[in-house]
Amino acid sequence: MTGRQGWLSRYFKEVTADETTLRFWQEIYDDTLRLVEIHEKFPVDRGHQKVQQFPMIITKQTAAAKIAAYLHHEITLAELVDWSESALMEGEFDETDATAIAKVIARLGVADVRAFGLTWEDCEELLNQLGFIPRVEVVAA
Repeated sequence: MTGRQGWLSRYFKEVTADETTLRFWQEIYDDTLRLVEIHEKFPVDRGHQKVQQFPMIITKQTAAAKIAAYLHHEITLAELVDWSESALMEGEFDETDATAIAKVIARLGVADVRAFGLTWEDCEELLNQLGFIPRVEVVAA
């Protein structure tokens, strides 16, 4: 269906073999046909949820900025892990640095697993792999 803004929506229904509805949702696409929102309507109406968009190409700077945001407590570990998992599945990496970027993002994707975790030293090493050096600044509270 075409909406008022010219965006498109598609409706999906997940059912069992006997046609019992398990899930019903709507996907909304912008005028460039990029998925921008999902509205899950059943079994619980969750309202419209924005879909995280990735830059056309994920660069070393993109990955370093996410690590820095985590270190500055601007995003949580869970948000960093979610971003990295989505980036691995949906993102496109800068061709010249794709191997290094993919390796760093893959490591971030398991940071919520106890056996891996994410220490300051881990962040420092990941930033080094991307060509960055973190600095610490101590200021009065």
